Amino acid sequence: MTFKTWTSVSAVALIAMSVTSQATAQEWLDNLEPMTLKLADFSGDQNANFGKAMVAWEESITEFTGGKITFENYWSSSLLGALDTLSGVGDGVADIGLIIPSYMPQELPVGSWLFGMGAALSGSTVHDVAAGGAAALETVLTFEPLTQEYASHNVKVLQATATPAYNLLCNTPISTPEDAQGKRARAIGAVWSQTAEALGMTPVSIAWGEAYEGLQRGVFDCMVINPNQYADGLVLKDVAPEYVPVTMAQLQASTWVMNLDVWNDFPKELQDFITQANVKAAYDIWEGYMDIEAKAGELIAAGDVIHTNDVSALEPIAKEQRAAYVAGLADTAPDSVSDPQAFVDDYQARIAYWNEALVADGYEVAERTPEAIVDAFAGLSEVDLSNFYEKFNSEVTPGLMN
Repeated sequence: MTFKTWTSVSAVALIAMSVTSQATAQEWLDNLEPMTLKLADFSGDQNANFGKAMVAWEESITEFTGGKITFENYWSSSLLGALDTLSGVGDGVADIGLIIPSYMPQELPVGSWLFGMGAALSGSTVHDVAAGGAAALETVLTFEPLTQEYASHNVKVLQATATPAYNLLCNTPISTPEDAQGKRARAIGAVWSQTAEALGMTPVSIAWGEAYEGLQRGVFDCMVINPNQYADGLVLKDVAPEYVPVTMAQLQASTWVMNLDVWNDFPKELQDFITQANVKAAYDIWEGYMDIEAKAGELIAAGDVIHTNDVSALEPIAKEQRAAYVAGLADTAPDSVSDPQAFVDDYQARIAYWNEALVADGYEVAERTPEAIVDAFAGLSEVDLSNFYEKFNSEVTPGLMN
């Protein structure tokens, strides 16, 4: 056979393969039954950070399926609350929902335990959100004890993200251990409540939907939360104007799940697309945190509504407690985690790896002095995580589709 003849045959073969591939692609879509999936989000609405990202996620899936998959959204606990989303999605009351594992440690012991890694943060917003988020995302999608735990509740993990560091948003000034002594702080989860206790505070459990009024009425004194809640979500600027920027653990990881039966019924082509869309949604949430933290930073820097407390006497206490928490994390692991110390070490190594990627992009870890905190807020609106996203997408995402 001459080279010319071989080339012609090859071209015909490639065309045939392309036509077959197109036919296969059309076949799965032709066979896909139209459906409307229900999404439940207790944390906010379509204008909040999670809501915006998930609406864009939905739109991409609707477009990819030629309109065969559409969505109904139930915001702000209108269908399921924070404590019943896991069972509600597993039972099919909703098809997609947001899970905070530390709210249900009995049902999600591994997921709740993983939250302890939120104490291994730097306090630098860019790094905690992106590097912490990247470590959380790859872990919840690949760590077998965790994926099996979710599967036991008939849900499939879609994606997870990490928040900025939690601080104290208070209705009373606090800058010393004496000021903190006996103050009541809403802290949901041991990784936060133990830091609050180390500062001399009393942790209390208050429902998310009751937090604003609780601060307003003085039922409790401080909210352990990230400062973006001054400008987003609960919008606490009027009821907790005392900003106490002591570094407390980040929330790791806010997890979006889908009913496992729904997921398993999807063809692989659609599953692979959704996997890529999941990573894109996580990136959108990372970028969203930069925007809303910047807005909170503007309020903090202005100083007319919010007063920033000097935490130089509190920060060393919190730092020591966080380090001790991480050091003891392996001893508290659920039985299903076979080598917890290796997990803790590997997780910290992954956070360090992604932090180094951000430093290589020009983002140095911010210090935790009052001046540096204000300066770091001011720069958040200029942060561009697109290179970081591409690195994650090229190194991690392909393996998630195997």
